[in-house]
Amino acid sequence: MKITFLSDNKTENSLCMAEWGLSVLIELKGRKLLFDVGASSLFADNARNLGIDLSSVDAVIISHGHYDHTEGMETFCRINKKAPIYIHKNAVSPAYGTDARGEIEEENCGIRWTQEFIDSIKNRLYYTENDVWLWEDCVISSNITPLSPMTEMFFRPEGNWRETEEPRNLPLVKDSMNHEQILVIKESDGICIFSGCSHTGIISDIERARSMFPGEKIKAVVAGMHLYPLSDDEKQEVVDEFVRLGVDYVFPVHCTGMKAILMFRNKMGKKCKIGSAGDTYEF
Repeated sequence: MKITFLSDNKTENSLCMAEWGLSVLIELKGRKLLFDVGASSLFADNARNLGIDLSSVDAVIISHGHYDHTEGMETFCRINKKAPIYIHKNAVSPAYGTDARGEIEEENCGIRWTQEFIDSIKNRLYYTENDVWLWEDCVISSNITPLSPMTEMFFRPEGNWRETEEPRNLPLVKDSMNHEQILVIKESDGICIFSGCSHTGIISDIERARSMFPGEKIKAVVAGMHLYPLSDDEKQEVVDEFVRLGVDYVFPVHCTGMKAILMFRNKMGKKCKIGSAGDTYEF
């Protein structure tokens, strides 16, 4: 398997730029999968500078309904006219997080696609709900049971929000993040797990993957883990659990937070790969 980070919060590659977002190109068995499309067209600029042809991507998997994983979609669809897009049926909605004081933020951090754009790609949008097997050893799953407290997120219930000039006037509902989905790929030497932000908890994601491939070694976890708001003790608990589970490689990116990334590196050594935009790994 070969992975290339096309979008991440950081970069050390002079050909690439960074943003608060995530996009990962996965290549294996003659297939190309794109996991998320970042927060803008930047992922495509980085791909072009790296000599990567996005028109040859076979499928896109959207991890969840937040802008920093979806805002590059219009750019992708101009480049690639054929790849199906797998997104959870509950993902397309305005969403709102909370600030450091616990107050709901005003800016919509959800998917910002216009209805016109959605209509233009409706023939390639696949709205997921249950597990979707792309092939025998590759599955998209959103049936994740949270095993620990989650960062509070809110959304507008499905309705006429697209036709409303002031969507903030509509009621907010706490988001269960049931639109978050992971990608799990089984190889001969274990499973590789991809998660966008792990709002339901990265350990929850891992346990869901293990339930689908019981007894398999965890070869790699490539994920934004949303650990930065947690206490140091909570961060350490997650790191220690990775060690206990015997994870071969961890790629903590995007919203994991640099302090947690360094905690992974301190505990797991070279098994922790500090990936950034423009980096390619084969394993």
